[in-house]
Amino acid sequence: MANVALNSIAATYGGANLNEIFYEPVFRSDDLMQNYRVIPNVKHKMNVYTSAALTKIVTKYAGCSATSGSKQFNIDDKVITAGRMRVALEQCTDEFFGTYIEEMYRNGVDVMNLEGTQLADAIVNRAVKGIAQDVVRLAWGDDTALTGAAAVAGYGNMDGWMKLMGADATVLAARIEHAGDEAAPSAGESIELLRKMYDQAPANLQQVPASDKKMFVTPKIFNAYLANLEGSSADLAIVNTVDGYTRVSFRGVQLVPMYEWDTILADTNPAIFLEAGANLTNGACYCAVENLIIGSDVTDPEGSFKVFYDDLEEKMFFRGYFKLGVQFLYSSLVQWGVIK
Repeated sequence: MANVALNSIAATYGGANLNEIFYEPVFRSDDLMQNYRVIPNVKHKMNVYTSAALTKIVTKYAGCSATSGSKQFNIDDKVITAGRMRVALEQCTDEFFGTYIEEMYRNGVDVMNLEGTQLADAIVNRAVKGIAQDVVRLAWGDDTALTGAAAVAGYGNMDGWMKLMGADATVLAARIEHAGDEAAPSAGESIELLRKMYDQAPANLQQVPASDKKMFVTPKIFNAYLANLEGSSADLAIVNTVDGYTRVSFRGVQLVPMYEWDTILADTNPAIFLEAGANLTNGACYCAVENLIIGSDVTDPEGSFKVFYDDLEEKMFFRGYFKLGVQFLYSSLVQWGVIK
């Protein structure tokens, strides 16, 4: 069990408040709703049907025939599996004895019960932030193979986008490898990687409006790009704000620094970042927002977040249950690049 005092994290309220407490702060947070497509009604498995763009279908009329010059209209099926996730935390209330936090405690025989206090509210808010970070980390970097002998703490719950895309032959084959300082890419190397990704992206991705695409990048690439902008007329890209949010763009496409990628790459070896057996640590994913799907079921009656106190153990307990799964739709709407 996690210790709130040591780890500064806890869970939230009961099932009746699930939509308000979990779905809005976490699945409707600015990062998630702006960067990904959220489907809130995935009960367990949802089939997402896709169809590749129809091209070269106009031909000269060659007579009245059902099969003459006909083309195949293909429908592909991808599955989103929303598996059940759990948050299980506990806190002995004597952790805060002798501190100013004790002033927030109740009086009388219920002194040890933190329910309804400002301290409980603060812990809940911290929990929501922690869950949101975990959702992003799992969505990108989780891998069901990281169990058993290959187990890595905090992983093994589902297959994330890095695993799914790394297993897609089309996406992996199109990955761009740019030579540079793999551990500390320079501004020039970072910009050149972004240029190659932008210029060599699939035609379908290039046709998506810039406002509907993102370039997800590792923090070092993001910082190197900022360094190149500073002190120049291009510095306007740094202070450009949309709806109150600061945005940094490359050729009109927003750059999103993925700090959780550093955690993922330190913990695991996703195939999309592997090169000749070496685990690369800096790269980018150029993708349409609608191509990245997060699935959950906020109406699930068994999904709940609750906080409760047990007099017998003199502890506060936090329990949470919800569903989570991810999928991507089209190989033609994603372009990866790495610095090696």
